[in-house]
Order: sequence, then structure tokens, then C-alpha cells
Amino acid sequence: MSNSIIPRPRSTWKIVPGILLVVALLLFAGCVGPFEPGPSEIPGEQLTVMPTPTPTVSAEQTSTQTLRNGPAELATSGYIERSYGYVPYSTPPEHRLTMIESNSRKDASGNIIIYGRMKNEGPGSLSYLQVTFNLYDNSGNLLGNAHAHVEYFGAGQTWHFQADPVPATNYQYFKIAGVMAQ
Repeated sequence: MSNSIIPRPRSTWKIVPGILLVVALLLFAGCVGPFEPGPSEIPGEQLTVMPTPTPTVSAEQTSTQTLRNGPAELATSGYIERSYGYVPYSTPPEHRLTMIESNSRKDASGNIIIYGRMKNEGPGSLSYLQVTFNLYDNSGNLLGNAHAHVEYFGAGQTWHFQADPVPATNYQYFKIAGVMAQ
């Protein structure tokens, strides 16, 4: 009678530390992590978004216009792309933004650029602000959108914004389409 013990191959023991090393690297790099529920994913929590009037801006330089909890693009929850990745979005607390001035011009390529100044007169800072403008022709037809955004807009600060250039033939005027703030 022969008693034989079959030893495990040594290559199996070399794989386990390698797997642990890869998992540790992914954890430290931020690629893998614990699940963090967003506002809409927490059981029993209800979110309410109240409609607000849509502010408008004419093509000429404007006087002061106050924007309160901007319309349209405020989703109840989701994610916003930042320079360092995506972050959860939730409806911000009360904020007050004032459009000091806004105007438009054409660049050398014929693209439309919306620019101006906006002030944060709210009680706190905004970690992200995006303003969307609708561009129209003289018949009121929508030609496209221009977007301007800023991160870390402190209370009492003034933002000199400039939207990305937009190609728009027959452009005549613009209006604020939406404000997203967090």
C-alpha cells in the first residue's frame, strides 16, 4: 500500500499576492471603492424641485438682472463632469446670481461668443456653475447653444465669463436658457 501526498503547485501561491496587489492598486487609484448612494438612491428620501421663472438677456448690454435658483437644467440628482472626474450632483441650497452685463461678438472665424460678468450674491460659495445661452436668428428660430462654466465661485465674487465659440449663421440675439449651480 502506497501512501502518496500530492503537493500543490507553487505557481498557485504566486498568483494570490499578485491579485491582492492589483486590487490594492485599484483601491488606492480610486478606480474601485465603496458604493455611495446618490440623493435619489437613498430609500424613503423624496426630492422636490420647484419651478422658477426663466430669466432672459437681450443682445444689447444689460443692466443688473437677478437670477434665483435657475430653471430647466436643474436635475434632482445625477453626475457632473469636472476636470478631475465625475462627482454626484444634488440640488443646491438657495443662491443669488446677478448678471451684471452680457453681450455677444463674432470671432475671426465668424463664430458667436457670448461674454459678460456675473456676481454671486448668495450666502455661500458654489462649487460649480454653468450658464447655457440659446442663440436665435431674426425670426426667432433657435440656431444653437453656447455654454460658459466655472468651478468654485465664491460668495461676493464676480465672474468674467466667456462662452465657447459657436458657429451660427444669421445670428441676431441670445437669451439665457438655463443655469445649473451646485
